[in-house]
Amino acid sequence: MKKHAAGFDLSLVKMRRARAADKATVLDFCRHTFGRWGDYMPEVWERWIRERSGLFAVAEVRGVPVGVGKITVQRSGELWLEGLRVDPHWRGCGVGRVIQDWTWRKAMAMRPRSIRYATGSYNKISQHLGRSKSMRIVAEFDEFTARPLPARETQLVCASNRDLEPLLQLFERDAAARHWHGLLLEGWVAKAFDRDSLARLVRQKRVYAYTDERGLAGALVYLQSKDKKYFNYCRVAARDRATFRLVLHEGRRLAAVLGAKKMEMHLPHALRPRRLAAGTGWRLAMPIWMVVLEWRRAAR
Repeated sequence: MKKHAAGFDLSLVKMRRARAADKATVLDFCRHTFGRWGDYMPEVWERWIRERSGLFAVAEVRGVPVGVGKITVQRSGELWLEGLRVDPHWRGCGVGRVIQDWTWRKAMAMRPRSIRYATGSYNKISQHLGRSKSMRIVAEFDEFTARPLPARETQLVCASNRDLEPLLQLFERDAAARHWHGLLLEGWVAKAFDRDSLARLVRQKRVYAYTDERGLAGALVYLQSKDKKYFNYCRVAARDRATFRLVLHEGRRLAAVLGAKKMEMHLPHALRPRRLAAGTGWRLAMPIWMVVLEWRRAAR
């Protein structure tokens, strides 16, 4: 199939809710979205189709899907835009803009307090589209990878409800806190990180802490896949440099204790976190980094 030329009549692009019958066509044109990494679409398709709190949409031309887009309700008033894909044969003729304009109108109709999405540092087109909706870049993050460090125990201990206030203070006072912009990362999805979300994470036993003779000194939040093999650090904080490095090192032990085979972590795209990670067994996973854009309703 030849690529469609610019100047295509965009009125032929129709938007609708995605259907189960669209799966084969959509997954076919998503096969190489991220080059050799493929695409996460096959992993989320069934869940996205079932969800009714947000919107999973398809762009079609003459009844054939040529693109998709997703609005996810993270919690009341907070929306996340993701999954914008366009069939490679239809790129460059405005289909992506149609999807974004349509999903943006649908998102704004939900009267959210904030709308966010993430893209790669190289994706200037996506960043431009976001800025055209009065969004701005609020945070940038590097992705790191490491191997679990074989161990049967770790100095990190699962946090409990009584640790909630000290943990919140630790995360708020961490030297890199401002670079996080109040966010928690789960892969390439950014969520608000505050007292309520931290309490939920503690209840889910996803927060581990390090305590020394002076009290709570470091902590991390993690996400583990259902098969237990994939381990991702969503947020890390510590009282000082030495403790930060210790937590990163112990985090590799924790991954092994919890059965992980593959590890990833995100830290703010800044010189200090990269220097702190050096020598802990963590290394940059790729030369590009994540860019988070945000629209926030003005306070009255």
